Amino acid sequence: MVSNGRNGRQHPNLLVTGASGNLGHWICRLAVKKWAVTGIHWQHLFSMDGVKSVRADLSDLSVLENLLVAVKPSAVIHTAAVSQMMQCEQHPKATRLINVAAAEKLSALCAGLRIPFVFTSTDLVFDGLSAPYAEQDPMNPVCVYGCQKAEAEAAVLNVNGDALVCRMPLMIGVGPRAASSFSIQMLFNIRQGRALQLFTDEFRTPVTYRDAARGLLAVIGKACGPLHMGGRFRVSRFDLGLRMAEQMGIAPTMIQPVTLRSLNLGVARSPDCSLVSDKAFALGYDPAPLSKAIQWVVKQFSAISTVSTTRRQSS
Repeated sequence: MVSNGRNGRQHPNLLVTGASGNLGHWICRLAVKKWAVTGIHWQHLFSMDGVKSVRADLSDLSVLENLLVAVKPSAVIHTAAVSQMMQCEQHPKATRLINVAAAEKLSALCAGLRIPFVFTSTDLVFDGLSAPYAEQDPMNPVCVYGCQKAEAEAAVLNVNGDALVCRMPLMIGVGPRAASSFSIQMLFNIRQGRALQLFTDEFRTPVTYRDAARGLLAVIGKACGPLHMGGRFRVSRFDLGLRMAEQMGIAPTMIQPVTLRSLNLGVARSPDCSLVSDKAFALGYDPAPLSKAIQWVVKQFSAISTVSTTRRQSS
């Protein structure tokens, strides 16, 4: 279960699903220092130096066993999911194949092969009415995506009592799919002076993709059952936008405060999914303070914006 790493050293094999997503990308990027990484992708292309890229449709459950046999991983981090809330609302059966069935099957296979299995869930398994939430608090999701993740948690742990279920918060930052990142879309709008409506009454405990990835790698094999991996600070989306504009040195005149009730969103939303993550902190999870996280995100955004501008000017 080990492969030759750089300088001929032996590294254990790590299988990461959802490698083309923002979180999966950062897991692979950080893991190559200590692991021989195989990244699984499907709809979006994935390529990274030092990482073996494999294209596989995880909704075809028959491919999962072959993947494990071929890779022989020492650990699996399963981040692949259909996380677009409206897509889950409109196509619950199709999205359930990835969000529930694939997670359950992969967890069962890992149990049989005694491979540590980490499943990334979401803070949206809670209804947002009794925050902050600790691991033992009852789940009560209000949207299809949250319901699927809650169902997947139960299924994963039912077939694999040693599985680790990491409930992830709102994640911010730069990854390969910047267009799918709420924070990057926000920064583009702020920089271009576009009107931006942000909720004053929806609260989360955000972390950067980089810190979330570091945390997931840090807790492999250290715990089982549910584990909260939120940030250290509770903030509304509106306040998050103001802080980002301030970090960019732009007056936030385009940011308009709105409430959940004022807009017809088509999807029920949990107003406050703040997480208590003391258990993960004790295991070595150490996300940056919100001010430092925002500073890093803005710096990364400025870097990709500069590269994009340079490419346009040279073309």
